[in-house]
Amino acid sequence: MDPRFATRHAFDSRFWALIWLYILVIVLVGFSPPVQDRFFDDFQEPASIALQLHVWSFGAWMVLLATQAWFASTGRMERHRMFGNAMLPLAAVMVLSAGIAELQFHQRVIANGGNEAGFTAISGTYLLPFCVLVPMAWIARKDPPAHKRLILMATATICAGAHLRAVSIFSPEAFWRSDAYLNHLVFGFGGSMLIIAMGMAYDLYSRGSLHPVYRKVAPALFVLYVVAAWAYGSEGYADIARRVIEAL
Repeated sequence: MDPRFATRHAFDSRFWALIWLYILVIVLVGFSPPVQDRFFDDFQEPASIALQLHVWSFGAWMVLLATQAWFASTGRMERHRMFGNAMLPLAAVMVLSAGIAELQFHQRVIANGGNEAGFTAISGTYLLPFCVLVPMAWIARKDPPAHKRLILMATATICAGAHLRAVSIFSPEAFWRSDAYLNHLVFGFGGSMLIIAMGMAYDLYSRGSLHPVYRKVAPALFVLYVVAAWAYGSEGYADIARRVIEAL
């Protein structure tokens, strides 16, 4: 373990508290309107069981993250590890419920003559890295600096949708009404890239170097985002995705 990252910096607690607070605010801003519409508006289609399960598990993930950060900052590592063991099955529930809810949504749209299946290139890319990074973080739990940064990147990937929805509140044309590839890349995945960039910038400021997990994972995520944004704008992908959804 690199001693520069094993040793605490004076600003570590403040930085991690601020970045988790930022994530919480973005999630509340981005996801509050759709939750309000689907859960509390009688004129909207009610939330399915899968969507309800996803919302509650996602909320539990955010609460546990804040709790975990507090335990770690106060030296209560036994409780940190105990609650950490609960996060792995919780992550599985989040992913499965999100995938089922997304499939059900697209099946309804296709049944009504529409086709938004191309968006699975975006939504699937929120979930896929999360499925990989959370187990990696659990495996690296005996290396706290790596573990913490892997959890940050995993959470960043699933919070990209909150950023997209937050932007859409003020400017729907930025993504949903745009055919521009860069718009799809920046607004579809910019939220994730921004959170990860914050973590990388703090490493450079506090340690003078990037932690190895950033150097290895961040470029791979960026390549994945570039490909996913291209697929979203591709008519061929949307048609293939529609056929797959219809077959399920």
